[in-house]
Amino acid sequence: MAEAPTWIVLARDVSDSVTIHGQRRTVLAAALDVDTGLIVNVLPGTSVDSVLPRALKAALVSPAAPLPKAVPNRIVAPPELLQDVTAAAAGLSKLANTEVIEGEQMHEAEEILDSLVGHMEGRAQPDDPPSVQDWRQLYGELAAFTEAAPWKRWTDSDWFPARLELDGHVAELDCLVLGNAGVQHGFNAIPDANDLLKASTSGGKNTLEHLDEALIVHLDPWRETHGLNADKARRYGWPSEARFVPSLLTVRDRQPADLSRTDARLLALAIRGVLSQDNRRLVPADTRALTGEFTFEDGAVGRYRIDRP
Repeated sequence: MAEAPTWIVLARDVSDSVTIHGQRRTVLAAALDVDTGLIVNVLPGTSVDSVLPRALKAALVSPAAPLPKAVPNRIVAPPELLQDVTAAAAGLSKLANTEVIEGEQMHEAEEILDSLVGHMEGRAQPDDPPSVQDWRQLYGELAAFTEAAPWKRWTDSDWFPARLELDGHVAELDCLVLGNAGVQHGFNAIPDANDLLKASTSGGKNTLEHLDEALIVHLDPWRETHGLNADKARRYGWPSEARFVPSLLTVRDRQPADLSRTDARLLALAIRGVLSQDNRRLVPADTRALTGEFTFEDGAVGRYRIDRP
């Protein structure tokens, strides 16, 4: 007889990301199987207290394939949801003997929900999503970039040619610091800036066709950063008083997509390299090129070569 599973139960207001006809507010509730990382069931609703009982019942009665019907022996909920999940479980007789406990730092489960929300927003999802450690390091580099404010020193036409090496893969990207004009702050790493510039000056309408594999960061105020990007920033400790909050994107097959693990690591490498060049801006240099290394939490080492504009 199979051992009873453990579920993680999450609920999130996704009104800024997902719109359901006839609803002013959309809340997603999901039960995840701890052993497999699969979503047992997910349902939308208009409030946490109304959708959680339905989501738990659906997980019991209609689990998503290939998961079998099962009654969990334990349900784990984040601190802010513990009371609501406990109340929802208490209303279902099948969960009478199920323990409901508080969990903390459930980033892996939140990332699974992020992927679902990204899919619902219409972005392609990677086969190799970033790990929690990858996100943590990337947000660390983004925080350093925002604090350094390199847009004060470089214009929107100052391209940093970059060569990035990671896991035997070499990426040639042109990096651009945005914000000097005061319109849009951010950072772009683009495979071929010349192609993009030619397309924009020739009046091409679909610039996405020239942005495949581009890594794009927009920095906007909290009030303009909604949905998944705001949720992720909060989860990884982005300060509530920060002037700017990052939104991240790539392009695959001419369509917007969420970052893969390789994308996240290449972006961290590119930002580290450009900031290193920015740090030596006042130092006379014998060469335009600057090389360096970046060690990831799993021991992998990335290398960069960044040229000055």
